[in-house]
Amino acid sequence: MNEYTKYLSVKSALEDLFGSGAWYALKESNHVGTWRKYADRTLKAVELSVKDSVEIYDDEWMLEVSRCLQNGKEHLELADSIDEVVGVLAGTMIEMSFIQLGHMPRRKGTPGPYPLRKGEWKMNGFRSVAYLQTREQKEDRFLSLQRKEVGFDRQLDLMAEYRSSKSKLPYSEWCAKRSEGTE
Repeated sequence: MNEYTKYLSVKSALEDLFGSGAWYALKESNHVGTWRKYADRTLKAVELSVKDSVEIYDDEWMLEVSRCLQNGKEHLELADSIDEVVGVLAGTMIEMSFIQLGHMPRRKGTPGPYPLRKGEWKMNGFRSVAYLQTREQKEDRFLSLQRKEVGFDRQLDLMAEYRSSKSKLPYSEWCAKRSEGTE
């Protein structure tokens, strides 16, 4: 165990993003360059994900996203320690989270603590966020959850049974009715 064990949650998140190679690269690493590399890759992945995933947005919002991520990348280049790298990544991702909700509050210089109560943190004054799910996305989500629950082989058996039933229902609805015993 080394002093960077305190970053287990960061390493775990990076492993989820980039695979076990990231975990092993960072596991006992005290090399700033390795941490900087994965932090930079994370910011690049966020940028690609935003551009590939967000279909409806205003140009000003996309500029704000790009500016936030670019600032993060620039600050990473200046980071002299792993603690600074992790701090830059955390700060950039906090800002990105609020940008994703509508806008980042800019309260620098505001005296005293800002109240944590309903209504004080509404971020849709400039734009609204809508999370939509197509029928195909719902089916994909169902398949993913079902695979975790029943396993790959059982899911294949169920899908074969579904196809042979020639049901007109979507697979997820067929499974729901099947579990109720109504089909």
